[in-house]
Amino acid sequence: MEDGIQRFNTTLLDNIDLTKVKVNELKPDDTVEELFSQANPFSGLRTSNETIDKSAYLFNLLSLQSPIICYRYRKQYKTLTGSFTLTKLRCAIAQLQLPSDHSILVFVLKKKPSSDIKRAIVLFDLTNDLLSKCFISDTKKISFYLRAWFKKDDGKRSIYQSKEWQTFFPKLNSAEKVANFLSISKADL
Repeated sequence: MEDGIQRFNTTLLDNIDLTKVKVNELKPDDTVEELFSQANPFSGLRTSNETIDKSAYLFNLLSLQSPIICYRYRKQYKTLTGSFTLTKLRCAIAQLQLPSDHSILVFVLKKKPSSDIKRAIVLFDLTNDLLSKCFISDTKKISFYLRAWFKKDDGKRSIYQSKEWQTFFPKLNSAEKVANFLSISKADL
């Protein structure tokens, strides 16, 4: 996986287009669905009243600040990143804050990535949000998501020594180092 995602990353800017797409044409890739079925990050978020004054929220800016990367599949676009953005846009459409045919700019890969690359893209997006943007601060929840999303390699002590994890976080190879990085207790991690 490591070599494949590194090659993908190196050539990414030559193999992607910025395209205007209707929100209703965006569907999560099967990889996103699979990881969400194991541990859905939306279930760990605090709830709030989603009604926002239409003029007060900058949906187009959101779509560029937290972009969606997808690939074309038949008459749809399968999303690999930007799950939080897509959910926010769908809620806005459902609440009539945006028209049902609203379009946004998304990054469209020129070809469908392999299963391993799709998984790496989705994992990177989710763990980057979880660890770097800290959308969840509860140690037990962080542990739950990481253990659900990452596979523990045979013969390794934990997911933090797995090839999959090491692809993204080579210096965070123990629960203690992850806890220090997040400034949390390692007891529940």
